[in-house]
Amino acid sequence: MLRLFLLIIFSAGIFIPGPFFGGREVFGQAIALDEADSSYRIKAGDTLEVAVYGESDLTKTVKVSEEGKIIYPFVGEIEIVNMTIREAINKIEAILKKDYFVNPQVSIFVKEYSKFFIVGAVKGEGRYELKGTVTLLDAVALAGGAEPDANLSNIKVIRKIGKEEKQYTIDFYTQGKDFILESLDRIIVAKYGAISVLGQVRKPGNYTFTKNLSVVDAIALAGGFTDIASQNAVKVIRETKEGKKEIFNVPVANILQTGDKRRDIILKEGDIISVPESFF
Repeated sequence: MLRLFLLIIFSAGIFIPGPFFGGREVFGQAIALDEADSSYRIKAGDTLEVAVYGESDLTKTVKVSEEGKIIYPFVGEIEIVNMTIREAINKIEAILKKDYFVNPQVSIFVKEYSKFFIVGAVKGEGRYELKGTVTLLDAVALAGGAEPDANLSNIKVIRKIGKEEKQYTIDFYTQGKDFILESLDRIIVAKYGAISVLGQVRKPGNYTFTKNLSVVDAIALAGGFTDIASQNAVKVIRETKEGKKEIFNVPVANILQTGDKRRDIILKEGDIISVPESFF
């Protein structure tokens, strides 16, 4: 009875979703739906299992090259990157049908998805699968989120295009949900640099720079003023790209008394905040 049942199944080309065939269509007319759906587009770096029904010698595991190609018996080198699984099946079947087989029935199964890499100020550095559409926002989430000192406004993405590499600088806050990753992208999430708070504060030293940190914020990080601080004579010393020094005066006491934040200054990495001693 079992042999008769299987004969009927194979004759009809029926799909058996259970354990009989691991969730794949008989004759492999589509990708395994537990791995990806028919809309998935093949990426460079994907590892595929390609087979022809009834031809065990043609069950091959192939990897899509950086150029988007695979090498398969009778077919040779064939470009399939960015094709859906169905489109790739049709392309291989057409080539086989032309010269070698009467009615080849090809299956393609994604054994392993291509990867992207993320390093730096995230909780889980490493390689992650590029399954479907993955944005930069998704990538940081997959890596467990960013560390508190991550400079998310200045993320680097290095992408290989042909034989060259291109670097993108992405602001996570404004572009993260729109920047779509590609196979083998390398993401670098740098840490913010430091600022220095010196002079008449309770805890002078270096502090992690974060986006939108102001002079008033920096004074608070350093524990506030000492009793002899000249609170309206705070200076910010900044080095320009040309190596010159700029000095800004910030009347912190007046800002705190009046609430006029326009007189505060947003800091940059490497800034030095100097709080002098009051002589009166």
